[in-house]
Amino acid sequence: MKLIYGLIAIFAISWVFVGVADAQTYKMYVQKMPPHWQKSFGDILDKAIQFWQQKNPGLVIEKIPYQDQADFVLEWASQYDSGKLGYYSSNTQNEYGKPKLTITLGYFKDKKWNLVSPDYALEITKHELGHAIGLQHSTDPTDIMYPQIENYESWLASKAPTKMTNQTKPVDWKAKATTLQTNSDKKLYSTQNSINAIAPFVNSTWATNKASQAEMKKAEEHFFAAKKYQSDAKILQAQADDLFYESKYSESYQKYKSSLDRAKKIDSKILEIKKSLKKANSLEISK
Repeated sequence: MKLIYGLIAIFAISWVFVGVADAQTYKMYVQKMPPHWQKSFGDILDKAIQFWQQKNPGLVIEKIPYQDQADFVLEWASQYDSGKLGYYSSNTQNEYGKPKLTITLGYFKDKKWNLVSPDYALEITKHELGHAIGLQHSTDPTDIMYPQIENYESWLASKAPTKMTNQTKPVDWKAKATTLQTNSDKKLYSTQNSINAIAPFVNSTWATNKASQAEMKKAEEHFFAAKKYQSDAKILQAQADDLFYESKYSESYQKYKSSLDRAKKIDSKILEIKKSLKKANSLEISK
């Protein structure tokens, strides 16, 4: 199950501060967290607030008891919006009548309920709170305000301690990074060819009825998503190469993995494009 930011979202964490336009006070109404989540997640909001206030000493984020006086509202959720772990919207057409950020603390997978890691939830809270105080998405994949994160399983794996063999032999990160570099290079070359091959067909101008036009719109959306994944993967690959040549093999391995993970997502987008193209064509023929 892929768990992503709400417009969104990580990644190797970077503490680069994007910058609030004008230091000011924001008033936030916070929905009460369910008691059974308090033990695991009770302090993540305070930590997220502290994170941004430390990055900008003139900033104040104040929790207030009445929602009608708030600049925005924070709510806690489970499996929000089909699995998204975080979401911010400036739309006030909701039960609060205020801009709202939602943080998901648990999700279903294989019919089993799971809580996310508190550290993971904290990163999501930081990202969405950043939006609430006026920050936009970053184009740097290592930035806290970058719009997408790795799936939860990959994030957990990247945080797990390195296992040692029975002889306590250290991991050969150079060899692992070299192998992954090769695999990532091949995948990026393959996905670029796939994108180039299908690009001429992603053109909705030939569609003449609403149903086929709707399918072509889907194809275009998947195409732009595929191109975004490819761009992100290339950026991460270049960063991994820099780390490799600096002999930072463990860090470069994680970057290569992130690059490869993004490139692999392109395959599903290409399949969706082909499905929409086929359906659009059949709708035109049968009209």
